[in-house]
Amino acid sequence: MKSPTRCENMRLQDVFKTPTVAKALDLLLANPGLCFMQGDLKRRLNVDKATLRVTLARLQRLGLVAVDVPGGIGIKAIEFNDETKQGKALLKLHRTLRKI
Repeated sequence: MKSPTRCENMRLQDVFKTPTVAKALDLLLANPGLCFMQGDLKRRLNVDKATLRVTLARLQRLGLVAVDVPGGIGIKAIEFNDETKQGKALLKLHRTLRKI
């Protein structure tokens, strides 16, 4: 499901553009390896479908989430992408901050 994405010269402002992005990353980073259905993320983050779609597209372009449509049935499965350099770095930062 996960595919590496190259994203050079990434800055924090590229990642944390909106509060929804930050909330989504908080949830995904707290549960690495766990796959969420799009509807579940929508409910947990308390956002509308369009906002979540834009948020996931941004994070996918940055290589921070992997989105899969199992069986092509229209249900999206989302998980944090810890296989990219930027994913590994963000996960390390998240774990470090939680220890403080």
